[in-house]
Amino acid sequence: MDQDLLTKAYKAHNKNQGYAFATVIEATLKGTPRKSGAKMIVLEDGHSYGTIGGGRNEKDATKRCLEAIKTNKSSILTYDYFGQKGQSVCGGQIKVFIEPFAKKKDFVICGAGHIALPLSQLGKMLNYNVTIIDDRSEFTKNSRFPHVDKIIKGTHAKALSKLKIDSKSYIMIVTQGNEYDFECLRVALKTKAGYIGVISSQAKRIKFFKRLKALKFSEKNLKRIMIPAGIDIGAQTPEEIAISIASELITQTNKDYIGTTKFKKRRA
Repeated sequence: MDQDLLTKAYKAHNKNQGYAFATVIEATLKGTPRKSGAKMIVLEDGHSYGTIGGGRNEKDATKRCLEAIKTNKSSILTYDYFGQKGQSVCGGQIKVFIEPFAKKKDFVICGAGHIALPLSQLGKMLNYNVTIIDDRSEFTKNSRFPHVDKIIKGTHAKALSKLKIDSKSYIMIVTQGNEYDFECLRVALKTKAGYIGVISSQAKRIKFFKRLKALKFSEKNLKRIMIPAGIDIGAQTPEEIAISIASELITQTNKDYIGTTKFKKRRA
């Protein structure tokens, strides 16, 4: 592989930028512009480096790379050069392997208490970029969370509102107080977060939904909330609850592969 392409991939990885490789894995002996092993890298912003032959086929492969970055699904494409309608005229055929490398998902944990600690450790094990938010000095020390990517000391909701949140961001609300939880939830619902979880009892859920409806949040928006958060595994300890929440995060990440499997919510 061209070392420059490896450097581009390394830099994209460090910037948490998605990218995909398009590699010629098979080519006929004559006619094709590039042979097996030819490779290009496409970044999520559309920039590409290297070439698999140029022209309309490379343009299509670039488009497929960008799609793969979003879906995180690999594919093998076949391109003909036989000169028929919609084909290049070089002659021959190539097969191209599209291999995406999606950027890490951001996992924001509002709260730094007993559940947040094991949950943040699981988040790192699952390869998320983990951010902790809490307003207590004794809970936001680096010595408590040496493994996370970022610690923010400040008002939970205010700090959350300043973060860049997109559909690949997951938010778990597990603060030290119900009012803190509710304010974080109000902020989270105004984002495009792919997951919003709240530690909760059933009574708290009913109370929160009543307040949110009074604030004119739609039923569609309320359905985004996982409350109580976590899959029902009979969890009792902070570590077990963290595992139940992490399991729910995994189902969200892998929802396209789960099919019709039904998962029970963790009971309060």
